[in-house]
This record gives sequence, structure tokens and C-alpha cells, in this order.
Amino acid sequence: MKNKLTYFITRSSMFGIGYYLLFKYAGKDAWLSVLLGIILGIGVLYIYKMIKETFNNKEIKDVLCQSKMGLFYLIILIIFYIYLACVILVLLPMFVNSFYLLYTPKFFVVIPFLLLAIYLSSKEKYVLESLSNLLFILSIIIIIIYALFLTKYIKLDNILPIFDHSSFSIIKGSLVFASITSIPQIVSINYKGNSFKDDFKDYLIAGSFSFINVLFTILTLGEPLINIYSFPEYAVLKQIKILDFIENIENLSTFIWYFDLFVTLTVLINNLKTHLPNKYNKVYFNLIMVLIVFLTVFVIGSDYEIIIEFFYTYPIVLAFFFLIFISLLIYIKKSKKIKKELESN
Repeated sequence: MKNKLTYFITRSSMFGIGYYLLFKYAGKDAWLSVLLGIILGIGVLYIYKMIKETFNNKEIKDVLCQSKMGLFYLIILIIFYIYLACVILVLLPMFVNSFYLLYTPKFFVVIPFLLLAIYLSSKEKYVLESLSNLLFILSIIIIIIYALFLTKYIKLDNILPIFDHSSFSIIKGSLVFASITSIPQIVSINYKGNSFKDDFKDYLIAGSFSFINVLFTILTLGEPLINIYSFPEYAVLKQIKILDFIENIENLSTFIWYFDLFVTLTVLINNLKTHLPNKYNKVYFNLIMVLIVFLTVFVIGSDYEIIIEFFYTYPIVLAFFFLIFISLLIYIKKSKKIKKELESN
């Protein structure tokens, strides 16, 4: 079954981290970084396409378990899933505690969200795939509606002059965008319903809407406000008023970000279940869930300075993992054991 997982994975880390870093590095020229970043991200998707093709529609775990080096790469993938899950569960309470439940402990924000994702991951893959198709439509409708609401607040002077920031800053922003939106896409490699053309189209749609978010945020807020807010993509929506007295409608927009985080987290949890050893699978899985909660709530999420450092190093960590994934592609093509397993029925 075709799915829209690529769309949600592309958007999930932009919320809170991606937009924040883009505006810090490229300022009001961030929209240029997005355009260049989309092109770079497509290149990453193509490399993942080659990795997917080498697995010949077989489960990653079944193939990589055939050698010690394969097991090493499998462990790296598991660590990558845990890392991305921590990113999502750091972002969620940070946003909720900033705008809604100001005094609610992070633990009580994270646990219901995580349990719901675990429950959905216990179902067949087609359930998540079907849900992604439904939420995709809702997400697009919400984005378009809010973009139309914002048009009356646009000031073209906020984006001028173009190229106000250095070329290095714009390129740095594009690398951030490309890494955040494309490198996590490897988590959907075991979902077989989509062709590269499908993933390319969904990535382009998600990238286009990210471009709209960035452009409208700049045109509406301008500098220096885009650099002041922790969540500028949400803060810009607080200006919206309907008939000059209906306010706070920005709260409905948060559903699209919850969709992004929830779908991506469910994919990660499902991957953890399938990639962990069969023996004592539930034990390992439960221990990892406890570890993720502990890290996100009591280690990373307990100190704002750690959170900021966690955000700034995120693109760098992703780039490091990407280099390992490239070496995985080379290893699969060179390993005789892996080739033998791939050629077997």
C-alpha cells in the first residue's frame, strides 16, 4: 500500500528545530536556503533509493544478521531510531509547556503520546499507512487555510533586501534543511508500497509547504522577531484574527505538527520492534522505551542549555549517521555473504 510517511518524516524535525536553526543561520534569507536544501535533500533520497533496491524487498534485519559487520550496521540503525525518538519527545513537551500546559511535568506530556504511538505500532503496517494517507489530506487543508489567513499580514519590505546575509550563511542553512528533512528518511526504507517517484513527490510537497511556512513567517514577522521566538512558525499564527474579535485560532494549527511527530514516532517504534532480536524482544523493547523516556525527560529535557546544544548539534549528528549509511550501501554491494542472502529466495 502506498503511504505518505515521507511527507511526515520530512516535516517532523523542522518543527521547533529546523525553522529555529534556519532563521538563526540565514535570517530573512532562509527561504533561499530552503530552495537549495530541497535540491540537496533529493540527492539524499536518491542514495536511499539505491540502498532500498539493494535489499531486494527483504527485511533489513534478515539481511544484515548474516554477518558481524551487518550486525554492526543494524545496531547503528537502532541507535539512530532511538536518537530520533528522543528528538521528537524533547520537542513535544518543550512546545506544550511553552504555550499550553505551563506547569505540567514533562513526564505526563510524553507518556500518553508515546503509549499511543506504541499502540499503533502494534497493529499491522497497513494501519499506519492508511492513517498517513488520511492525515496527509488534513495536514494540507490546515496549512492552506492558515496560509490564506496570513496573507493580510504580509509586508514585502520584511524580505528586502535579498541576499542580506552572506552566501556562507545561506549555504549553511541549506545544509541544515537538507539534513533535517532528508537524512531521517531511511526510517521508512522497510515500507515497500512506494516507488522513488512517490517518495520524491511527497518530499517535494513537504519541502514546498516548509518553504511557504518560512516565507510567510519572514514576510509577516520580519527580522529580528524571527530570531527571537523559539517557535517562530507558531508565533506568526498568533497574529491571526477573524472579524477582528475571534482570536487564538492558531491552536488548531498545532494538529499538523502533532501529526508529523506522531506518525514519525510510530514508524520509529515499529522499526525498533522489528529490528531487535526475536529472543527477549519485549524485554529489550521495554528497556529501550524506558531509556528514551529517561533521556528525554530527566537528562536532555531537564536542562535548557542541554536542549539548545542538542538542537544545534542535531544536523551534525545526522550528517555523521548519513556517512555511515553511505558506507552501508558500499558494504552491501561488496559483501559476498550479503549478496548470497539477497540472491536467495
